[in-house]
Amino acid sequence: MMYEVENPMDKAMAGMSDTAGTLANMTKRSSQTTEGPGATAGGALMSGMGGAAAGASIGSAIGGGAASGSAAGPWGAVIGAAVGVGSYLLS
Repeated sequence: MMYEVENPMDKAMAGMSDTAGTLANMTKRSSQTTEGPGATAGGALMSGMGGAAAGASIGSAIGGGAASGSAAGPWGAVIGAAVGVGSYLLS
């Protein structure tokens, strides 16, 4: 009586086929975007606050002219906030 023996070459070829499919899935090219997020309200608010702080400190340090030292700070803050928000939205 003859026994049927499985061919080890068929089993090895099936394993190689599975490996090739796995490798193809791992090396598949995918498109990646490198664009940053658009302008947000939070970013504009943070830029405005930073500009206001910088403008207030510069305005109070410079002072002089028609504006007194106490009035230069708030006006500097307003101008700084406008510049900060504008530069954020236009960048």
